[in-house]
Amino acid sequence: MKELLVKAKEREYKVVIEKDFSLLSQKVKEVFGGKLAVVYDENTHALFSNEITQRLKDFQIFEIVFPAGENTKSLQSYAKLLSFLADNKFTRGDGILAVGGGVIGDLCGFVASSYMRGICYMSCPTTLLSCVDSSIGGKTAVNLPEGKNLVGAFYAPSLVYVSLSAFDSLPEREIECGMGEIVKYAFLDGSMTASDIKNGDREDLVLKSLKIKKKVVENDEFDRGERAKLNLGHTVGHAVESLSSYAYSHGLCVAKGIDKIIDISCKYYGYNDDKKGEFSALLNSYKFDLDIEFSTEEILEKITVDKKAETGAVNLVLIKDIANVEVVKLPFERIKELF
Repeated sequence: MKELLVKAKEREYKVVIEKDFSLLSQKVKEVFGGKLAVVYDENTHALFSNEITQRLKDFQIFEIVFPAGENTKSLQSYAKLLSFLADNKFTRGDGILAVGGGVIGDLCGFVASSYMRGICYMSCPTTLLSCVDSSIGGKTAVNLPEGKNLVGAFYAPSLVYVSLSAFDSLPEREIECGMGEIVKYAFLDGSMTASDIKNGDREDLVLKSLKIKKKVVENDEFDRGERAKLNLGHTVGHAVESLSSYAYSHGLCVAKGIDKIIDISCKYYGYNDDKKGEFSALLNSYKFDLDIEFSTEEILEKITVDKKAETGAVNLVLIKDIANVEVVKLPFERIKELF
C-alpha cells in the first residue's frame, strides 16, 4: 500500500493506492461514520458492486446506478442524485462514495458540495484516466447543453481509494487513455522518466503521476495560474478529439496534441533537431499512434472559432524543456505560422 496526503485549503485528504479493495472499509472508517450512498454507472456496478458491498458491510449502504457515458454528467442526474439522498433522509453526517471514472466522480463531487451545503465525498476511481487526472484537485461539475463543465464547484474529497485491480478490467483503449495523461506528467516534472514509462509498473506510474499533480494543485488549487500547465497537449488534443467525433480516446488525443506542441515549441524557441528528438523520445516511450489525419486548417478552426471574437489569441502550453513548460499567449496569426 502507498499513501499520499493532499493538502487542500478546505481539508487534507489521503490518496490510498492498494492492490485491491481489501482496505476500503478500514480507510473509509478513518474519515467517516454515517450512512453511505454508493454511486455507480452500469459498468462499474456490474464489475464491482458485489465486492464493494461485502467490503462495506459494516456501513448502512444505499446504492444508485446511472447510465455509463458523458450524458450522465447532467443537471438531470444531479437532481436525481440529490433527490435520492433526500428521499433516504441523508444528513450532513452522511456521505457519498463514487465508484467509476471521471463522469461519476464529477457528478458525485458536485452533489456532495451542494447537498445540505456540503457532505462527505469519497472516490474510488476505476479508470486509469480518472485515477491520475480527476481524482485529486477538487474540480467537480456537470455539463449544460451549451457546453461541458459549466456548472460546478471546487470541492475536495475526504478520501481517494485507488484499487489497482480495477484497472485489470479495462480495455486497451482505456489504458492508452490514461497513459496519455501519464506521459504528460513526465513533461511537467523530471521525476518520471522514459524508463519508468517503458517499465510500465502501474503502481509506480500512478504514484508518480499523483505526486506531480498534487504539487501543482496545492500551489494553485483554484486554477488561477500554474494549474493551467496541466493543459499541456489539450488545446490541440481537444480539437482532434472533436474532429474525430470522439472516435479516439481523450488520452490518445492529448498525446497527439503533445506531439504537435513539440513541433510548435521547437520552432518558437528556435531549438534544433537534437532537442526535438529528446522531447519526441519521451513521448514515444509509450507506443501511441501519433498520426493526425485532419488538416492544419481544420485543427486551427477548432482551436480558434470559439475564442476569436473575444481575444484574437489562444493560450498554449509550450515545452521549454523537460520539467519546464510555460503558458504562452499567442495571436492566431502566430499560431498559424508555427503550425
